Amino acid sequence: MPRSNRSSRARRSGGPPGGARASKWQRAAGREPWSVERVLEPAPVVERAADGDWTVRHVRPANAVKDYTCPGCGRTIRPGTAHLVVWQQDSLLGARAAFEDRRHWHERCWRTRR
Repeated sequence: MPRSNRSSRARRSGGPPGGARASKWQRAAGREPWSVERVLEPAPVVERAADGDWTVRHVRPANAVKDYTCPGCGRTIRPGTAHLVVWQQDSLLGARAAFEDRRHWHERCWRTRR
């Protein structure tokens, strides 16, 4: 009898149709809606300040889909509001930790921070 590449658990539960497994790209596409606006957003820029180097990315109103709390003023950034996503460029814990600690700011709050 030929050997099967599918686990017995997948056979019992039905698994994906046709025995095909979804790739990581297909799973990601199912979670997040694709939009041309997201692709056309400006690339992140590095800003130098007294408190270090920061990577700043602009988020267009069409791509702002969740509520965020601005660390500058403490108010909510509502869906559909253009804002900035900011993370530290020169973190001691590394680039990945810095990216995971990113924050969403109102543009005015970011420009007037101390």
